Amino acid sequence: MSRWQSALYKTLVSSPHDKPDSLDNLGSQHPAMLASCDACGSLEEAMARGEDIDLAKVITKGDLLSKCAHLYVSLAAAKFTGNLKRTRELESEIRYSVCDPFWAKTLLEFDNNHQPIPYRHYDSMDDFVLPLKQEKVRIAFVSDWGTGTPLARNVMRRIAEQQPDILIHLGDVYYSGTRREMDEHFLSIVREHLPTSTRIFNLAGNHDLYAGGAGYYWLIDEIGQPASYFCLRNKHWQILSIGAPPEAGRPHQALSAIPSIDPKEVLWHQHQINSNPNHKTVMLSHYQLFTASGNIGRTADNRPLALNPVLYDAFSRQLEHIDLWLWGHEHNLIAFEPYAGLEKGRCIGSGAIPVALLWQPYKQLANLSIPEKIGKAPRMKKDCQLGHDGDHYHHAFGILNIDGAAGQMNYFQVAGVEGGAELIFTESI
Repeated sequence: MSRWQSALYKTLVSSPHDKPDSLDNLGSQHPAMLASCDACGSLEEAMARGEDIDLAKVITKGDLLSKCAHLYVSLAAAKFTGNLKRTRELESEIRYSVCDPFWAKTLLEFDNNHQPIPYRHYDSMDDFVLPLKQEKVRIAFVSDWGTGTPLARNVMRRIAEQQPDILIHLGDVYYSGTRREMDEHFLSIVREHLPTSTRIFNLAGNHDLYAGGAGYYWLIDEIGQPASYFCLRNKHWQILSIGAPPEAGRPHQALSAIPSIDPKEVLWHQHQINSNPNHKTVMLSHYQLFTASGNIGRTADNRPLALNPVLYDAFSRQLEHIDLWLWGHEHNLIAFEPYAGLEKGRCIGSGAIPVALLWQPYKQLANLSIPEKIGKAPRMKKDCQLGHDGDHYHHAFGILNIDGAAGQMNYFQVAGVEGGAELIFTESI
């Protein structure tokens, strides 16, 4: 679905077909994108039942836009999964349809190649360790922000008002991390609002890698980031980011929300923490260490996991030395009570993706699979929750102010495309 959305976005941008005045309107609310998302949803439901989508029912219900979207999304899926019989059937049906050639152009842009991620290995434990020269520094954190929408632009305007020395995005440039999306949905907007003196970093989320990772690695070269994982360090603090494993982004990996992590990279992180026991350590990752609302993975009996087993197994012995762990992936702002040995686990994935109230993101799941050795579910702090406009929750970012050994983390919410930044939660680190 993400790769198809990238292909559709590229075709919309380069085609006069129903092209709006602003590129902002080429995103998730464009009629062709909405029709394609509906088609992807129908296809997903059909595949879950082990059958092909019933196009006859779709065509009789929908208009021409819906019909073409379902035909071409189904064809893209058939090609993606190597279903030659289904591909031939759909190609024959499309040949005699009245669908606009615009959809065929989108299919030509569809990337069906599953290239390995160009992951970068370290040679020395000192590789990818970058100096934080200032004793007094302000670092902005935002996640799941790279949509290019007016909402995202306003969040970046409000971040710029805080005059950060460093901006760190915890991943997900939509739809699938193509080079064009990395430029138009991330880099150009950041450079438009932040001064050239602000250092920029970007972690690799799942959406950054669905197109194969070439766009992501182009971006980090542009901003001077050495690899998908790195460490920023001065004499009091170190900021560690978890990177993208070599096999990330492959189709079979995309079906599971449990990420892998390169074993050699785990040793690198463990070395940084164990070798600097007197430093305050902030860990960054796109994926959650734990969750109260699912989206990590599921057990064999289909119960959602409360704890990420990959990250926990890698860092369980270091958790007591991690002063703050920030992650995204869930499109929410959550401050958790101490859990699984971590004092401060925070989700800041509410950078730009709209979340409706009816989805109840602050509802604690009752059927979480809880590890026996922990014996309880993660609990969300009630004094750190986003406000809303009656339909959707606001968006958010965080600012870490470091002054010598002291640190204060402030969490701001931003309402809509014009709202200002409102401080809603603060804590000492």
